[in-house]
Amino acid sequence: MPWSNQSGGGGGGGPWGRPGGGNGGGPWGGGGGGKTPPDLEDLLRRGQDRLRGIFPNGGGGRGGLGSGKGLVLVAGLLVGGWLLTGFYTVKPNEVGINTIFGRYTGQSGEGLRYNFPAPIGGVVKPNVGQVNSIQIGYRASGATRTVDKPEESLILTGDENIVDLDFEVQWRVNPLKAEDYVFNLENPEGTIKAIAESAMREVIGRRNIQAILTNEQSSITQEVKEIIQAALDEYGAGVRIEVVQLTSVNPPPEVRPAFIDVNAAQQDAQRARNEAETYASREVPQARGRASQILQAAEAYRAQATAEATGQAARFDQVYETYKAAPQIIRERIFLETMEKVLGSVNKVIIDQGGAAGAAGAAAGVLPVLPLTDHPGRAAGTPSAGAGR
Repeated sequence: MPWSNQSGGGGGGGPWGRPGGGNGGGPWGGGGGGKTPPDLEDLLRRGQDRLRGIFPNGGGGRGGLGSGKGLVLVAGLLVGGWLLTGFYTVKPNEVGINTIFGRYTGQSGEGLRYNFPAPIGGVVKPNVGQVNSIQIGYRASGATRTVDKPEESLILTGDENIVDLDFEVQWRVNPLKAEDYVFNLENPEGTIKAIAESAMREVIGRRNIQAILTNEQSSITQEVKEIIQAALDEYGAGVRIEVVQLTSVNPPPEVRPAFIDVNAAQQDAQRARNEAETYASREVPQARGRASQILQAAEAYRAQATAEATGQAARFDQVYETYKAAPQIIRERIFLETMEKVLGSVNKVIIDQGGAAGAAGAAAGVLPVLPLTDHPGRAAGTPSAGAGR
């Protein structure tokens, strides 16, 4: 064997002979003196001797068979160590994206996981729990200091005005579509920023500046969020928009005082309108209550008058029916009842003339003239003192 360690033939110990031997100690020549390169044969031989002790019976001899098994063992150890590098850990806020030869094969949850190591396999672990923020129109450079970006914040409105608008977009990786985020987006922040700016300009361009500055800011943020999410879903970005928040909405600095005056006037008008509506809400129910009370009183009077008239008419009909049965008696009764009503309310004196004429001897007890006017306070219907029977 060319690499045999046995003696025989010529130099032995390999094709270059023994170190320092007659063959020059290797292909570089040089005898025993001087500095020579490392002896590869000697290094391999020492390695074979160490590996040969691992196998029973010395690895089947000192020839090529033992050397081959040692190389296989070394290769196996190297392969095993390489395979062990495929273990990896996924944190609770991460998702493991596994690939083999660059092709997506599936996700892995938190914990200790395994995939073929590089260059065969690979793992990307995007953070799906972190909320990222993109500032448009400004850049926060400190706790309270910001840098304005007018090329991003100045937006044309629907009534051809300009509004200075700063806003912030908060987003994170969608855990259910993390592979789309890894493979479909090369520059996530740049893509989301461009889509958000375009969506805001679209929404602002459909509204008047007064509505933007006053009462439609919540609807603007909701509409912008929906547009951004729809565009990202169409691109397959694997991103979920959490919040779109307006941080500053103002007219341009050159016309800001005039807008402030207009806004104050509109607030005064709104306050006066609210006060008028409050007064109307208080007075209208009271007026309606009074009107309802009058109507109810009129209805009650009508019902009472109708009932009385109906009763009188019914009584007259009954009297008339009785009158037809006995006219003379009814006339006399009506006369007596009428005289009773008339004479019952006046002062009167009754003198029995017939009784005085029949008893002439007793006429001396009757006064011919009665002092009726001397008693103005006498009760009505009470006979005067000294009146005869």
